[in-house]
Amino acid sequence: MNDDLSSPTPNPASMYDTLRQLAEDQSLSIEERCKLLDQWEDDVRIRLVASEEGMTGPNARVGLADILEAKASLPLDTRTRDTAGKA
Repeated sequence: MNDDLSSPTPNPASMYDTLRQLAEDQSLSIEERCKLLDQWEDDVRIRLVASEEGMTGPNARVGLADILEAKASLPLDTRTRDTAGKA
C-alpha cells in the first residue's frame, strides 16, 4: 500500500495493489474504505465508457465485478450506488 490519502481525490489504484488490501485495511474506517472503493468503481466505469467510445488507455487491473464484490465483503450496508449518470 502507498500512503496517498491526503490528496483531495485519492486514487485508490495507486495506493493499493489489490482490492483485498483496501477492503482489509484496518487503518481506515469502514466508511473510508467504502469511499475509496466507490472512487475506484467510478474510475473503472469512466474507463469502460471511454473504451466504448473508442478511446484507449491503460488497462485496468481490476474489473467492475471485482470492485462490487470487494464492497459486498465489507461489514457495512454497501448497497450498489445509483451510477446511472456515471457510465
